[in-house]
Amino acid sequence: MDYDLEKKITRSSQEARSVSSDHETGKHNSDLRAERPSQGSSYQAFFNIVCVVAGTGTLGLPYSLAQGGWIGVAILVLSMTMSIYTGILLIKCLYYNGHTRVASYQEVGAHAFGRWGLGAVWFFHTSVIIGVPVMFFILSGTEISALTKESVPGISKEAWIWICCCFVSIPFVFMKTLKEVSLLSIFGVLATAVLVGVATVESIIDFPNRIPFSYDIIVVRNLPTVVATMSVCFGGNVVYMHVEEAMRYPKSFNKVLTWSMIFCCVIYAVVAIPGYITYGPFAKSPILSSLPENASRKVATIMIIAHVLLAAPVLMTAFALEIERIMEVTVQRRGRFGERIWRTLIRLGIMGVVGGIACLVPFFDSFLSLLGAFGNCMLIYVMPIGFYWKLIGWRTMKWYELGWCGIVLVIGLLGCVIGSMDAIKALHRDFTQGRK
Repeated sequence: MDYDLEKKITRSSQEARSVSSDHETGKHNSDLRAERPSQGSSYQAFFNIVCVVAGTGTLGLPYSLAQGGWIGVAILVLSMTMSIYTGILLIKCLYYNGHTRVASYQEVGAHAFGRWGLGAVWFFHTSVIIGVPVMFFILSGTEISALTKESVPGISKEAWIWICCCFVSIPFVFMKTLKEVSLLSIFGVLATAVLVGVATVESIIDFPNRIPFSYDIIVVRNLPTVVATMSVCFGGNVVYMHVEEAMRYPKSFNKVLTWSMIFCCVIYAVVAIPGYITYGPFAKSPILSSLPENASRKVATIMIIAHVLLAAPVLMTAFALEIERIMEVTVQRRGRFGERIWRTLIRLGIMGVVGGIACLVPFFDSFLSLLGAFGNCMLIYVMPIGFYWKLIGWRTMKWYELGWCGIVLVIGLLGCVIGSMDAIKALHRDFTQGRK
């Protein structure tokens, strides 16, 4: 870790505690959030958030309803509401001292709790940034193997995972920055749109063929796991500050975030509700496994593979850039040739770790639950409130807002602890007993 930077952050945190009470109550210097003519529009910010938030977690939502019952729809809306609220708090933390703008989630943690805050954010952030590509490759390897089992019967799922890793390594290694890699996300969003459409329409068409069953209203025992799984669907906190920084009108961020999350929630409901109505307790994760074998399912499978291969480099590049910054992998420090060699080795090493984990943990639904419980519940629900209370102060909140924060903290912590325990038990059962 760059300890000079860490000391600088700590000093600025100490200085910030001496600012006026107006700053402490969140009445930040208006100049910090003034119009930025060179930055993008609110519409661009809207699509950036949707691009990051809407993803393959959509495909696990019918299974989440199967686990928790119809109460899962209310949990979906509750998760959206909590995510909007904590996202707004996190942005407020960027301007907590009234003089400067904090640059990243990691720095917010460092300003709030020093090394412990910085380390906690890094720990949970790394689990998510590594875990999401692992989930992607598990899904892509499984779907490609099923799609090609007749035409290419000799290649295992694990082999397809490594082939996908090799394919993703090309842009991951040769495209250095997020600006270069972000072009891939446009095609990833289009693939997701097609995927959502196919999954929804096919679920509705297959309704007359459903097996008779009864629906559950609520399954109390599975609620923490459902909350944890659904948190993956709203896991954009780690990039919100970058989106806000690129907005021409940063004061519009709260409105943009709210409408972005509502839009994503509608997309999720469009997939989850028809899927649960048609397949009920038999709904699988991903929902593609429940759809009938036909041309539409093959199209959806191809789209999800495309989404995985296009989105993975975007997610992994941000993590790689942080590692390279810590290791001082720059042209000035390493030379032009040395910088490229070091960058290539680091990124291939990251890809090797991701591919190895994907081969060892080949269960998409259980891994999705563990990822949401362990990393996302802390990053999305718990940490923003803790950082806000430390940097700005809980005394600045009304009693009802404190009560709401308490509810979010309890739900987040229960989702993290109980959801992680349930996911680990499920993974253990998958490994020891296999899938039926």
